[in-house]
Parts: sequence; structure tokens; C-alpha cells
Amino acid sequence: MAEIKQSQQPITNPALVQAMDAMKQERNQKTEVTFVNHVKAARFLVPANIQSEQQAQANADGTVELKEQPKISFVLFNNAEGQKYFPLFTDIAELRKWQESNNHQLAALAYRDLCEFLKRNPENQIAGAVINPFGQNIMIPLESLFKIQNTEAIAPGTQIQIGTLKEEPTELLEALRPYLATKEEINKAYLRVMKREDKPNPNFLLVIDTDTSGGEAAVKTLFDGIAAAAKPHLRNVELAIVPTTNKFGEAALRDAVPFYEKGGSGITMTTNEA
Repeated sequence: MAEIKQSQQPITNPALVQAMDAMKQERNQKTEVTFVNHVKAARFLVPANIQSEQQAQANADGTVELKEQPKISFVLFNNAEGQKYFPLFTDIAELRKWQESNNHQLAALAYRDLCEFLKRNPENQIAGAVINPFGQNIMIPLESLFKIQNTEAIAPGTQIQIGTLKEEPTELLEALRPYLATKEEINKAYLRVMKREDKPNPNFLLVIDTDTSGGEAAVKTLFDGIAAAAKPHLRNVELAIVPTTNKFGEAALRDAVPFYEKGGSGITMTTNEA
């Protein structure tokens, strides 16, 4: 279920706004990738009508209790052809450019939760989303919204810093170790932290020493399984997974200590910063 809640804390997306301005000024691979990465990390202000309704909930003792549940209906914009677009505002200043803004409540919606909502409600027949419709006016078709969700691209020339985690993510490692142990083809696994100049926050980098002779499809299936096992324990930190066999994975292993090794009893990571 998507996390949709009434906005209380101020929402700002200065890095995304800067990325949109840069892309409109000069559209190339680097500005597009930077825009995509900031969109994925963003939380938006969304105009909505939020009402409370009572729902019955049965208790263990057989009694029935009425509880207040929010009922949210989102405000959609229409283009000249009558197609429905989901308006996303990066901050309150952009929202105030809309004359009807005072007539609606606000919800805070992360990009990933927007995609989940759209997938769960195909009957809305939404054509896509529009970011800051009275500002940069970036329109994203529905198909591209879902494609962005699964995109993890690095533009040429992007500066990347890789280091050791300051603190061991115990919950994540305790979930990954037993899962990796079920995969005979995995020899070792390393967890690092990666900071890219085109993304606002650092993310985990999981480097896997594995047999890749089965081809790209087999590696993708393996990595998808690892990602699914890790997802509930990431605490909103993004995760990238690479094999040791490519140049990036090889470079990321400098001074690295594996947290998992096949046949081992469980290796503890060092917590010293690189």
C-alpha cells in the first residue's frame, strides 16, 4: 500500500528544480540522467481532497469497532486534448502559482508511491504526470513514469565516490547473509557506500563475486532476487548491485572486506570510514 499522508513538514526539492532547469536549458544524456535520478528520490506536494470515513473493524473478542480512515481523492489536470495528468509540485512556491491551490488540501507523495498508486488504480486512465505545471511544466507519459522507476543509469563523466560504511547496517546484513547462503553460485559479497554527483543522497553498493558464465539473464535473475530480499531492510536507502567481473565492481573492491563468504560462519564488516 502506498504511503500517502497529509503534508505536515515542508517539502522542497532544490536539486530536482536545478536538474529540470538544466535539462530545459540543454537536453543531453547527462542532464536527462540527473533529472531521472532526482525524480526517483523526490517527494512531491499533491493537491487532494481528504475526508474521513468510518470503517468497521472486528476485534479478537468478537466486538466491532468503528475507526476513522482517511479517504483521499486526488486532483487531476486535463491537457488540451482532455487527457488526465497527475500534478506534482516540488514545493509550496510552485503550488501557489496555481489559482485553485487554496481550495484543496495537500498530500505528500514519494515518486515510488505515485507509481504504486497508478498501477493499483488503472481505471483512472491517467495519461501521465506533470511536474510544476505553472513553472518548468515537465510532462512525463505514464509509460515513461514506470520506466523511470526501473532506471539506474550513470551519465558519462559522472563523479562517483565509493567508501566504507560508517555504521554497519545490521538489519540488512542479517537478512542478506542467509539468503546469499542459498545461492551456490555466489562466492563473496561486499557492501559499500556510493555517492554520485547526480543524486542527492548516498546509496548502498552491493558487489557480488559470482559465477557469470550463465549469461546476463541469469545474473539479472540472481540480482533481482537479492534486491527483493534486501528491499524491506533498506530504510529508504537505494541499493545498486554489480558483479566483481566488471570494471566498476572491480574498482569498488579496493580495501573492501566481504560481509559474506560461501562456507563461512558469517563475516563482520569493519565500521571504520574509508
